Amino acid sequence: EVYDAEVTVSPDGEWILWARQIDGEVDLWRMPADGSGEEEQITFTEGEQEGGAFYLPDSETVLFRSWARSDQGQRGMPMTIYTINHDGTGKQRVTTDPGTNWAPYPAPDGEHFAFVKVLPGFNFEIFLRSLKTGKETRLTYSDRFDGFPAISPDGRMMTFSSSREAPEGSRGILHQYIMDLSEFELGPK
Repeated sequence: EVYDAEVTVSPDGEWILWARQIDGEVDLWRMPADGSGEEEQITFTEGEQEGGAFYLPDSETVLFRSWARSDQGQRGMPMTIYTINHDGTGKQRVTTDPGTNWAPYPAPDGEHFAFVKVLPGFNFEIFLRSLKTGKETRLTYSDRFDGFPAISPDGRMMTFSSSREAPEGSRGILHQYIMDLSEFELGPK
């Protein structure tokens, strides 16, 4: 059985990128957006589960998260963020801490991305990270869930989901928030 999910399109509109699960193994796949070419697998990592992928503004580099299949299901599951060329070459590890680094979303400047870290106490918070320097800046401060960041095409705003206004003890009630990121100058270069 095949399961396809987490579909995105390259900024230049040329490629469709998605995660495909076959027999429990998740890898990244791509195909021409106009449907003219074959589906092509770009990751081949036995025991790793790749997904949540987005193209950087260059439409050549893919940002994604991955976890070890052996860690699957544990609370606070370790996840790592990587980049890879969209042809499957040049895989590079971006985050190095042993915790959960999840839901990366690229900024239009091609250098930064927003992502979710799980802090002690099982606290989901959003950070901004530079691909060049590794500098991280915490963006959200709540003892409730903050996640699923997405940065506007001009780099000035970020939307995210949060349970900060949900009744205490409730699960799955998320509201959408908008944050001003203009101080970070994340716009297209």
